[in-house]
Amino acid sequence: MGEISLAEAVFRIIRDRRQGCQDFMINGNVKTMEHYRELMGNLEALNHVEQELKSLLDKQERSDD
Repeated sequence: MGEISLAEAVFRIIRDRRQGCQDFMINGNVKTMEHYRELMGNLEALNHVEQELKSLLDKQERSDD
């Protein structure tokens, strides 16, 4: 699996998990504030990982030029 294929797979997983968290919250399945905070933390972590991966790919692309 090449770098691009791996990155696309990771982005897909991040997008799917983010959507799952959002759907869970939108559908009123959050029962406690602690659970809400956990879901928000998960969303923040997914966003952070996505940004870091994008940054690494940008650096790699610049070094390949």
